[in-house]
Amino acid sequence: MTEDKFEKYSTEEWEHLRKRFFNSILNDTEIAKLGQNVSITWPFKGSDETPTKYIEYTFEELQAVPGLVGKTKRIHILMDILRETLAFDDPFSDMVDTVEAESQEDDTFERILAKLNIPTTYPSTLVHFTPDTKELLKNEDLKTLLEVIHFGQKLARSVVVGGDLKSFLNGLAHKDEVGISKHIPYRRGERGLHLAEAIGLIAADLDAPIQLELLRRTGIGLTEEETQQVASVSQAKLEATLKEALEQVAAVCQWFTAEATDLEQVFATGGSPERYFIMINDPRRERMALVLARMQYGIDDSGKGGLFGKISGLFGR
Repeated sequence: MTEDKFEKYSTEEWEHLRKRFFNSILNDTEIAKLGQNVSITWPFKGSDETPTKYIEYTFEELQAVPGLVGKTKRIHILMDILRETLAFDDPFSDMVDTVEAESQEDDTFERILAKLNIPTTYPSTLVHFTPDTKELLKNEDLKTLLEVIHFGQKLARSVVVGGDLKSFLNGLAHKDEVGISKHIPYRRGERGLHLAEAIGLIAADLDAPIQLELLRRTGIGLTEEETQQVASVSQAKLEATLKEALEQVAAVCQWFTAEATDLEQVFATGGSPERYFIMINDPRRERMALVLARMQYGIDDSGKGGLFGKISGLFGR
């Protein structure tokens, strides 16, 4: 192969990769991590070392980028990583620029979910996103986790998906357990979704002062600044926030029926619910989840029953 032919081939291949990565959820993932997934070493590390840094350049311009000047081999390594990533793990790897291909459903995520034992029917309302993303999904009338994923895939074909939806899809694409567990109650190291983690995610979404009050009620000492944060929240605000949180707890208990029954039994028999939440592997979140579960199933020391009895009795000031 002559040098001219090689350069022509490289230029065409690079343009193809650029086009594919412009709308890929992987364009902000570190190249070194992409390389690890496909067993290719990238010499640079850092949060700015992503496909986005390089795909803005043509093949000719790429050869003048610092770190690549006179390093044809590095350019080829970069192309190999991007190419193999698309072939191996990119959820949009089967898409080509034809109407027929765009009409086909990509089942990559179904296969990933099956491998991780994540049910495709998990309710979309129980997936944790920012309020803006939740509103977007609500407006689309999406019911299940799989519908959310397919919506994200279709969105990425026409626009660059941003924010937490992109983060979630990216985490799934890379089977990143930490990234996945930020949005759904995935149990790292064991796979599958679980009630303890679901309640933990609800606790993690609470505003900082509410979280501090939950922690205070578990015996954790607060600093003077943290105590002031708690005091800044009115009783009405506290009760309204906890009412909403308990509604979410009730919703996840309805989904995780068997686990919810087991947890209720632990409370009813005077067991050790602390051990139930230890799987969250985050001491502060475990404590907050325990308080929410106690409010859901138990009756506080004041002897008051009912929702507001639980809240007022536990958080009375």
